This record gives sequence, C-alpha cells and structure tokens, in this order.
Amino acid sequence: MTNRRTLTNPTESVASSEVIEACGQGTSVRTTLRAWLPAVLLVSAFVLMTGCRSFRPSDGEGLFAKNNLLSTKGIRGPLERALSGEDDVLTRGARYSEAGQRQAEAARKLFDEKKYPEALKRYKAIAQKYPESSAGEEAWFRVGECHFAMQEFPAAQDAYDKLFVDYPSTKYVADASRRLFTIARAWLEITDPAGQSQIKTVSQENEIEAPESVSSSRDPSVKYGLIPNFLDKTRPIFDTKGRARNALKSIWLNDPTGPLADDALMLTAAYYMRRDNYVEADRYFDILRKEYPDSPHLEDAFVLGSHVKQLSYRGPFYDGTSLVSASNLKERTLQLFPNSKDRQQIRKDLQRLHLLEAQRAWSRVDFYRRKDNPRAVAIKCMQVITEFPETRYAEMARTEIRRINPAVVKSLPGVAEFMQSLPAASESATDTPGLSPLEAPVKSVSASGDRSPVSRL
Repeated sequence: MTNRRTLTNPTESVASSEVIEACGQGTSVRTTLRAWLPAVLLVSAFVLMTGCRSFRPSDGEGLFAKNNLLSTKGIRGPLERALSGEDDVLTRGARYSEAGQRQAEAARKLFDEKKYPEALKRYKAIAQKYPESSAGEEAWFRVGECHFAMQEFPAAQDAYDKLFVDYPSTKYVADASRRLFTIARAWLEITDPAGQSQIKTVSQENEIEAPESVSSSRDPSVKYGLIPNFLDKTRPIFDTKGRARNALKSIWLNDPTGPLADDALMLTAAYYMRRDNYVEADRYFDILRKEYPDSPHLEDAFVLGSHVKQLSYRGPFYDGTSLVSASNLKERTLQLFPNSKDRQQIRKDLQRLHLLEAQRAWSRVDFYRRKDNPRAVAIKCMQVITEFPETRYAEMARTEIRRINPAVVKSLPGVAEFMQSLPAASESATDTPGLSPLEAPVKSVSASGDRSPVSRL
C-alpha cells in the first residue's frame, strides 16, 4: 500500500510555501505598525494642541520661524534706492539711457521754440521707446500739448486719456485736467452756444479760456452726431457732444480732488438738464451733493437737483419715488440754505408736490372703483381723507365713500366707524369743487418758466 504522505503533489507544496511566506510578511507589517503607532499618535496630539498654524509659514511663526522665509530684510523700495544713490531702472540704465535723455532734451527744445510738428514726432518716438519711464510719462503729456497747441483737440484728448491710463499717478494730472476742461467747454460752446456760454465756473482757474475758433452752427455734423465731420480739425469726426461729456468725466474721475472736478460735474448735469434728460442730470447732481459738500455749486446742486427730480415724475400711473425724493430734497434745501433766493418758489413747489401725491392716492381709489371692489375703495378713500384732508381729492373721497353700503365694509376694522364720523353731504363742499389756491399751477424753479434753468448757473 502506497503512503499518501509521500505522494504529495509538487504544486501543492509550492502553494503552501507561498502561504507561509505571506504570513511572514503580514507579521512584519503588523510589527511595523505597532512600532510607528505611538509616534503617529504623539504627532497628532501635538498638532491638536498647537494648531495647524505651527505648520504654516505665516508671519514667521511655527516650525518655519527659524527659516525666515517671509523676511523683507533684503528688499528695498524705490524711494530707499533713490536716497541711497542706487540706479533707478525706470529713469536710468537700459530703459532710459543717456541717449534717451538727449532725445528728451531735444524734444523739449523744439516744443519751447513752438515747433510743434517736429516736437510731436520726437515725443511719439520717446513714448514708444520708453513706455515705463518718466520720459514716457512726459512724452505722452507733451504729445497732448502739441496737439492742443495746433488745435487738434480730438488727438489731444486721446493723448491725455492715454496718460491717465498708463500713468494713474501722473504729476501732470492738474495740467491735463485744465486742458480737457477747455476742450469740453469749446465743444459745448459749438454745439449749444446760447446755453453753455452762460455756465460759470467756480474753480478760480484763470487759465480756463475757450479757444477763439468756433465752428459754424450751420454744419450738420454739429447738430447730428452720426454725420461725419471732415472739415473742422478742432472737432472729432463723430459725436462732438459725446466726446465733450467724456472729457468732463475724465476730469472728475482722474482728478477728483482737483479744482475742476465739481465744475465738470456741474457742467455735465447742466448739459443733461437742458436736453430734458432729468434722470442723468439727477445722477450728476447727486454725485456733486455727496462728494463735494464744500463746493460753491452745492446750493445749485440742491435747488436744481430737486427741480429735475420733480420734472422726472411722469404721472400717477408711473413710479412715485421721484416725488418723495423731490419733497425730501426741497425740505433739506430750505433747512441748509435759509437765505436762498429761491426759497419762496421752493415752498410753492412743495405744495405742488403734495398735490401730486394726493392725485396718486386718488388714482388708486379710481382704480378699485373701476374694478368694482368697494372694500378696497373704502380703505383707499380713508387714506386720501386722512393724509390729504385739505385737497379737493379728499372731498371727492368723502363723496365716494358715502356711496358704499356700510354692510359691505362691516367686517373691516375701523372703516364703519370712520364712515359714521364723516359729516353729512350738505355740510361739506360740492362733489366736484374747483381748484383750490394750493392746486393752482405754479411756476418751476426757473423765474422765466423754463423747465431747464441753466441760466442760473
């Protein structure tokens, strides 16, 4: 009989050896885990106690404190480098060499000699070659000055705008603002000579003078912005009015603390007011009131601002926010400017606004009456009678609420009692009284009756 133990299959022996080897490896892994587990737990406890900030190189704290990774000890700013005598790469060296300085001096000489076309070519070359240096900053300003001297105002405006974009902290901001204001005034004089010539500035800048050259108003491109201008180099090809507004906007955006910022805002607001664009005029008056409380234009910003708010109201079927805003602004005007020459007219305007609010309230009564909703009609009539008792709309509301059956509004709290407290119809005025003195038409803020009183500026 053959012994079964001695006839073992060779493949079975190989498999058994692999199992034994795997068991040995498992034992080694478990042994390694037992050895490292206390260290892992210790590090975890340290992190929980000290926080993750110890592993972040923030402000030189934590484990990275000794490495000094965020130190600024070796960094020197431009002012410190200039005081120590080190070369400034923005004004000397590769970007602004001695050759560049000679080019700048030659261009200045041509400009001083009023050789503007030659100086313009030199400055354009300098601006392109040294865009990130003080030479480039001066070159762009002088490019605008050359165009301005040759009365090429559109190109001058483009150069000043380029200066503001590339050099936001330019030292020529005041000079460029004066030039842009002069250009805007000239273009507005051309497009509206009768109105804009009455605009007064308060900046006490004696240098602000309109150029002598004024285009003829017969040119159709002056009146219509889409018609191109090919004859007058002092004006842009398209949209002279729009370019004038952009010039004014560039002043108060880039030089908000300058002497012409409030003048630019006032001129822009007057422009929109003359063209009956009361929403835009109100926006610029609002900026002037909020950002320039010390401006000499402040009183006009309040008076005319409340005026355009009142004129922007379109009727009882539109939004009434402008009515409330106009009333509040006129009341503030009376408080802030007790000696205003428009004080009496502002009081009349307040009465007119009060009547317009009463008209809005009565329009709701009429709306629910047409909807055949007596309960809503009664509530709105109560509102008109309570809030506007001295107007003819209150009397109309009394007449209307008497027609409602008390049984319909019996469940409404306070309505039945209010109806009982009303005087009899014979004791009140007629159903359709005429206009009271308060409701008579009143003049606008302008003494001449003009809806756009720019002449007061």
